[in-house]
Amino acid sequence: MNNVTQIPYRIDQSELFARMKVTEKNPLYRKFLRSYQDILEKLPELLNIQGTFQLRANDAAEKLHQRLSGVSHIVYCMVTLGSGISERSNAYFQEKDFLKGLMIDSIADILVFNASNDYYAIIKEEVFRKNGYALTMRYSPDDSLIPISFQKDILEQVNGRKLMAVDITEGYMYNPVKTLGYLYGADKDIELAKKWLLNDEGQLKW
Repeated sequence: MNNVTQIPYRIDQSELFARMKVTEKNPLYRKFLRSYQDILEKLPELLNIQGTFQLRANDAAEKLHQRLSGVSHIVYCMVTLGSGISERSNAYFQEKDFLKGLMIDSIADILVFNASNDYYAIIKEEVFRKNGYALTMRYSPDDSLIPISFQKDILEQVNGRKLMAVDITEGYMYNPVKTLGYLYGADKDIELAKKWLLNDEGQLKW
């Protein structure tokens, strides 16, 4: 474990346009569409999507969410898009192309969450299927009562600085910005969280 995995990108135009509240009735719809297609062509050169995780004994239960206090292990996870897409977003704003700047930032948000969801299949294969540790639902710093400062702990637990060139600010924000740190509880005496059951094709089953 604690290897770095390259994760393919996954983006859907309808999801993006719904997020941006863009419909075909919008008089600027064609401009939105052209901007999207232009950004889509650039994505392969802007992205370096990577994921890594580490399974460790749960020796810091008092610092985590109360629902994780009883599990034997914690799976520390990190996914990043790399710096290229944020640099391109900043460049669009500097060029005063605000439409593309906002659009590529929204695309990046979708991409990093899609990548973290897709990465789950790899985590489950290693932690659950190979080692027998069932996984809880996912928890993130500043969500479900885990303090934002725990982002630094995740970075250190997965060796993110060395493995993925991710750093962290004094305010506990990751750099590159489009990076997620999160965790699962893991234990041989619990059931796999039904919310995250996947079929053999990697699709969610409920």
